[in-house]
Amino acid sequence: MTPPLSRFLSIALVGGLLVALPYTEGCAHSSRPSSLQGGAPILLNEDAPHGRGGTNPNAPYMVAAADPQLVKRSGATASNAANPCESKDLAVTEIAAAVNENYRAVKLAFDNEGLAPCYLGGYPSISLLDKTGTPVANLVIDRVTTSSLSARLSQGQVQTTAAKPDAQVTIAPKGEAWFQVGWTTGQDCPVVSRISVTAPGSTESFTVNHPLSVCEGHVQITTLHSDND
Repeated sequence: MTPPLSRFLSIALVGGLLVALPYTEGCAHSSRPSSLQGGAPILLNEDAPHGRGGTNPNAPYMVAAADPQLVKRSGATASNAANPCESKDLAVTEIAAAVNENYRAVKLAFDNEGLAPCYLGGYPSISLLDKTGTPVANLVIDRVTTSSLSARLSQGQVQTTAAKPDAQVTIAPKGEAWFQVGWTTGQDCPVVSRISVTAPGSTESFTVNHPLSVCEGHVQITTLHSDND
């Protein structure tokens, strides 16, 4: 027969185990990993600088440390923007004239009547026509420099010099590219009623009414220029 004291200790031990069992189960559950991906939520500092894509749209964004730099535009852009002038967009007008004793000069211009810039370059072609529209025979066209022609206008007779065509001239809408025609006049010389002008690289001609008489059988012509030269 079990003594009363031993029976009492056994009952107390069993009761203590029953009381402690829920606490041990709670500890076991707390040691299991969370079923939520990423674990426990993390507090974010939303006011700190961050890249785009954060949760706070009002927070400051990080700015690149490098200083902004200007990118140089290609110098070929402007020239590439213009196309060769088409005859349908051109007109020829007389814009000036000059006299030095028996030497005469007239300044003619190609006007760009189109809506876009275009370019011409080199020497125009000219033909001198009589009153019937027939080219005057036995006239030689000398290609000269502008300075050579100006010298004849200011100092009298000088030797003409040939010149190479200058660079292309870009003509803005309503703008112009000019050239000069010079000759020696006098009595009993072939009479010219009109000057026929053709742009470089073109076959269509323009007519300018300008009566004149040409002596010595030579006419001088300069290359194309613009007022920006």
